[in-house]
Amino acid sequence: MPATDPIRINAFLDAACADPGLHARFLNTLSLMEHIGSRKIMVSQSRRPLGQETLKHLAEEARHAFFFKRAADAAARREMSYDDVDVIAGPRARLYMGRLDAFIGHAVSGEAAYLYMSLTIEIRAIWFYRLYQDALKRNGHGLNLNSLLAEETRHLDEMRRRLVALDENPDARLPVFVAYEEALFGNLLTGLEQGVAATTLV
Repeated sequence: MPATDPIRINAFLDAACADPGLHARFLNTLSLMEHIGSRKIMVSQSRRPLGQETLKHLAEEARHAFFFKRAADAAARREMSYDDVDVIAGPRARLYMGRLDAFIGHAVSGEAAYLYMSLTIEIRAIWFYRLYQDALKRNGHGLNLNSLLAEETRHLDEMRRRLVALDENPDARLPVFVAYEEALFGNLLTGLEQGVAATTLV
């Protein structure tokens, strides 16, 4: 489980949920990150056969990007882009995904790199989306993340199983990747908080 203080996360989520314009940008940021994740899956598989499990994972991550994009557009009452004006902490979100991918890619290669990257991201996503689901209920929003959470949980189990099948030892390697992700997420969270603060000052 990530070590980030949930009280800090909840403060950000409540602030985002309370402002329709800010909430639209946050939803769009989640869409951006899911989209980046789906693209990274595609790139990582470009030189090897694309099996059904990986193709399904790719399709589901793309669907998550669409899910959040549709919610963002509905909240904003317009079509939003992935430009910085329509997201929160866009450069930090891209940096989070890019640096984590590079760090894991330097430690392991091939199929294992894709699986460890996915596993590390899924751990964060499940933890974060559960807090977000609670915040949505707390703030009277009807958006439901249950099906998305079920898919992310299934991805988590699948990545562990496939790593074991490759004779990897996730319990040995994963703490290093999770610790690095924790630092990257801290930087991203600071950017998200600054985005909220900048909005409230306008």
